[in-house]
Amino acid sequence: MASLKNTIEIEVTTNTPFELKPKTEALIQLSKLDNDVLLKLAELSKSPKAITQLKTNFGMIKGFLG
Repeated sequence: MASLKNTIEIEVTTNTPFELKPKTEALIQLSKLDNDVLLKLAELSKSPKAITQLKTNFGMIKGFLG
């Protein structure tokens, strides 16, 4: 099956100009994920509890999964 490519324009908000490049690169990486994984990450992004856990326990999560 052929893949479809679509260009979209999104507004990226950052606190400093130095955050723009890494944030843009992260969004490009996320766009490469399959739909199921991307939708699950989007669902987690709506949860303040999930975001807090990711921020405070990222090393442990990465080590456990990596």
